[in-house]
Amino acid sequence: MGVRRQERRRVWSWRGALLGITVALAGCAPDLEGTEEALPVAEQSLAACSYAITTNTYVGADWWGTIVFKNTGTAAMTSPTVSFGVPSGIVCDYDEPGWTHTQSGTTCTYSRTSALTVAVNASYTFYYSTTSNVSFTASNVTITDPSCGGTNPGPGLSANQKKVAEDLTSIWENDTPSINYAYSENIQDGRGYTNGRAGFCTGTGDAIQVIQCYNALRSAANGNLMAKYMAGLTTINNRFLSTGQSQASTAELDSVGNWRADWATSYNNTTTRADFKSCQDQVNDKLYYTPAMTEAGKWGLTQALSKAALYDAFINHGESGARSLIRSANTALGNSGQVAPVIGYNGITESAWLQKFLEKRRDVLAADSTWIEAVDRVAAYEKLRRRGNWDLGTAFRNDVRASDCWGSSYPFSGYTVRAINPDGTWSTPGTYTYSCQ
Repeated sequence: MGVRRQERRRVWSWRGALLGITVALAGCAPDLEGTEEALPVAEQSLAACSYAITTNTYVGADWWGTIVFKNTGTAAMTSPTVSFGVPSGIVCDYDEPGWTHTQSGTTCTYSRTSALTVAVNASYTFYYSTTSNVSFTASNVTITDPSCGGTNPGPGLSANQKKVAEDLTSIWENDTPSINYAYSENIQDGRGYTNGRAGFCTGTGDAIQVIQCYNALRSAANGNLMAKYMAGLTTINNRFLSTGQSQASTAELDSVGNWRADWATSYNNTTTRADFKSCQDQVNDKLYYTPAMTEAGKWGLTQALSKAALYDAFINHGESGARSLIRSANTALGNSGQVAPVIGYNGITESAWLQKFLEKRRDVLAADSTWIEAVDRVAAYEKLRRRGNWDLGTAFRNDVRASDCWGSSYPFSGYTVRAINPDGTWSTPGTYTYSCQ
């Protein structure tokens, strides 16, 4: 039987890397070292990369796809890259003037051969073609640009692999593979309201990014119940930025309306659901998925399982915490100089690296009196590693505990066992046997 939601959220849902801030392993509370200088710069770089997808169609009869994105950031894009997933077996096969593309599995990535400026609040229409005469909707559309202040990520997960990775993380967060976009609760942890698919906090700078995105897509007159909270969110966020401290108060929000109810309704209302979901997905990818895939590329990790484990670590520990775990794994394998890529360095294999990374993460969770209750989440990736399910292409269950992999000293986390298929669909098995093999 799973742990009650409020207890689970208190234990497991806090992560960092909010607004690019360096955070401690214990959650999304910022590391105060260098805060006064780091916060404004980080805020600017993330805002400059904000965008909204307003059109995403592929008409099979025309062999033609259209993606329209709007630059909702604070700086002009100068050379955007567009990546998206296509159904299995489909090949992207045409470059519009000024574009060139590559394809890795089911992910097509288009980059510029010449400069292209997309001004703030301006929209750009991107066209592509494939070998398919069947209509579909491109998945996991991601726009990156040098205005982000960082580099474009290396190849990520295919659409199905990403769905499987998200299923797993959602089990650890909500005890079900179904992502809970409507969730909102104040669990009295000093971070205000915790919301949506990734536990976006009103007091730590990421919930405001969801609402900024949502406001760019839909006005209050057009059904946006969250627009009225923007002034209060801004006040709270300014305190967060100026102090570097998580903000517990929700007074500025509560004086305007019922934040929890409005958040839930924004997703549950079929009229506004698509926009609200899209913004949560975009902010989640920007803060957690894309940085995780960038790190995977940097260190030479090519397998879907490694990338899924890294993505879950970013969600759970934040960007700073995940990078600390990476450094610890590297050092333990003899790469104290942090030479990148680590795979292949002095004979280090991806299996050996992932094993060490999971052990280091296990130790971090087990060393904390609260986090130890979540230690079983690491065991699921270890079982998949031992079974060699590197591409996540074989159905599996999370019927494994840390004690099954590493001995009886670890407590049982209480996650409900789910069966997950390679396409991300899932079910709840009637019987199962805990094992790490």
